[in-house]
Amino acid sequence: MIGDAGQLATLADDLLRALRKVASREELAALMTCLAGEIGFRHFALIHHDPLAGERPDRVDIRDYPAAIVDRLFDQGQLRRDPVIRGCLFSDGAFLWSDLDKIITFTRQDRHSLEFGAGHGLNEGITVPHILLGECIGSCTFAGVSNPELASRYLGFAQITGIFAFQAARRMLLASPLIGPAPRLHPRPRDCVVLAGRGFSNKEIARELGLTPRTVDGYLTEARRLFDAHDRAELVVSAVLAGEIGLDELKPRQTE
Repeated sequence: MIGDAGQLATLADDLLRALRKVASREELAALMTCLAGEIGFRHFALIHHDPLAGERPDRVDIRDYPAAIVDRLFDQGQLRRDPVIRGCLFSDGAFLWSDLDKIITFTRQDRHSLEFGAGHGLNEGITVPHILLGECIGSCTFAGVSNPELASRYLGFAQITGIFAFQAARRMLLASPLIGPAPRLHPRPRDCVVLAGRGFSNKEIARELGLTPRTVDGYLTEARRLFDAHDRAELVVSAVLAGEIGLDELKPRQTE
């Protein structure tokens, strides 16, 4: 088990080189097993958070977890309710499982889930969220450690490793890379879509932007055609997934 910053830096460099060379699922699994052991963890998981995926070529699912955990999360369909998986939605980087109560509101079920994991060897873990626009959320996790009090020293290393390991998994398992489309909305139509996403009516959008209701209707109709959307809700979701507008722009209107 490595212990100092110099060893971590050397391992990180060697690992990134190795990740760029992996050519099969088996090679990546073996590399992740070796890496987990080097930093003191017994288990790892590179997964997309899709409990209904099964064996799908467009989903990353490379893991070495105890059988009881696999049964609970995947076979029993508890993946989306797991606190670690929920934590990925609200964390901007690698996090310790012991810090989850600082990231999400904990419930009795969450505590039971972590206790169940600890009872099967997953006493502490580090999870790195993988969030890519237009793709199912995923994560890289290292879990089960002999010295939980030392786990925090590997947060930075896990962050780097998690990013590149998931990239390697996607490169091998997905048929084609996700390439962002060129912008399709001009500024004013884009503003109309944002306000529609906030719940504004066409008249309210027109008043907000200094346009006529007919102009607003025309902009939104053209935007629906561009995204092949059948209604306003589908239009807004399509624009978000295409990267045209951000979720932060869709905050609800302030009531007066």
